Amino acid sequence: MTDNMTYKVSRGETRHGENGEHHLVQGENSSMRLWHNEQPSDTADKQPHANDYETLGYVISGRVELTVEGETLTLEAGDSYLVPRGKQHTYRVLETLNAVEVVTPAQG
Repeated sequence: MTDNMTYKVSRGETRHGENGEHHLVQGENSSMRLWHNEQPSDTADKQPHANDYETLGYVISGRVELTVEGETLTLEAGDSYLVPRGKQHTYRVLETLNAVEVVTPAQG
């Protein structure tokens, strides 16, 4: 770890990403982000893609349809999910979504 490691990030210090996500905190090997009030219209044109990182997520509220490698899952409050590194995936918000994700290696 470096001497300038951040141990706390307050709400007003979070950064917003290009896709609407809120970057919450980043460690040496992983980072956490929040999807806050993402609307169905925000994801209408999402195309399948693969990332060079693994994503672990938890749906706080709302509903989302996640497709990973052709398998479609409907996720709702209390459900957790995994998108492995390098796997084709896309998602479509069905009801206003709030979800938290951890990605490894760290992004942001």
